[in-house]
Amino acid sequence: MAVRSVVLFSGGLDSALAAAVLLRNSVEVIGMNFVTPFYDSSLLAQEQAASLGIELVVYRTGDDYIQLIANPQWGYGKGANPCVDCRIAMCRAAGEIMRNKNADFVATGEIAGQRPNSQMQHQLSLIARESGLNGFLVRPLSASVLEPSEAEKRGLIDRTKLYGYTGRGRGHLVVLAKKLGIKKIPQPSTGCFLCEKSYAPKIFDLFKYESNPTDWDAQILNAGRQIRINENIKAVVARNETQCEKLKQLFNKNNTRTTALFIPETFNATTIMLINKNPFNINQKSVNQNSINQNNINGIDDQIIKLGEALIIKFTPSHKINTVDRTIRIKIKSNNNTTEFLYNNSEDINNILNKDFSWQLIVG
Repeated sequence: MAVRSVVLFSGGLDSALAAAVLLRNSVEVIGMNFVTPFYDSSLLAQEQAASLGIELVVYRTGDDYIQLIANPQWGYGKGANPCVDCRIAMCRAAGEIMRNKNADFVATGEIAGQRPNSQMQHQLSLIARESGLNGFLVRPLSASVLEPSEAEKRGLIDRTKLYGYTGRGRGHLVVLAKKLGIKKIPQPSTGCFLCEKSYAPKIFDLFKYESNPTDWDAQILNAGRQIRINENIKAVVARNETQCEKLKQLFNKNNTRTTALFIPETFNATTIMLINKNPFNINQKSVNQNSINQNNINGIDDQIIKLGEALIIKFTPSHKINTVDRTIRIKIKSNNNTTEFLYNNSEDINNILNKDFSWQLIVG
């Protein structure tokens, strides 16, 4: 019976090389693509897997993974990136697939010394130990500079036919890819959002105010600007049409949070979601900006204004509109029950045709 492996497979150069090296050594390869709310390379992985002629399993994380990010055993890097904990989680997931597929070992495209947060030699050893794979974790691209794995000791893979690459250089890997017949050499990716310093405040804000963060909460972070109103309320303002649609999808998927979704029906403007730990009280009336006491305003954002204990949500049409019908669809979900109503606000046509007109609604 042929030796079978499960390879952590992003579709990038390193994982494609690891798979190609094993294939050249007559090892059957099953790719496992690990999808999180912060990094999804499944389309690239599918394309690369088809090119190599290997099976691909897409593994999607859930709430447990978000708990891991919130409470990493081995700490964060420069952002909100617990890279060692994440690699351990990937290897454990691959171990599940290894057992389900009756495979013999797990392999990765890791290269010793390539990434300072997870691929120094002591970190590779830690990941191998904590993964629960009991030595059946192979790094084909750096095997000869690492301690032999149990899979190598038992002859499941010939160690002398593996490589000893170290460090961050890419040129020699491109040469090897051409030698192994990899037709499409992937370009370096931007990688996981968690590694970006600019992303860290969003996720740390989530962990600060939400004691039990979920996968849904993590997906919300990528659906628009995150505006913290207070310890109970956060607003998410879509930046473009794609994010508007994503907010609608996430509203429908939500079954744990109290949320309100505001969707302009008859004019072009952004979609806004409010996430609240308490029930919503929405006054169905607009607010005339000129009638507001400016001394009472706390400007949180150009679209969210705090007025005493209430919020004013502003909707500014993206272009001049030629109708008096300005309708907002409001959906509220609480305890998995949804209520929905339309709110129409019409004023003098001369005001409406003014591009700077802004439509406002009180929530409080």
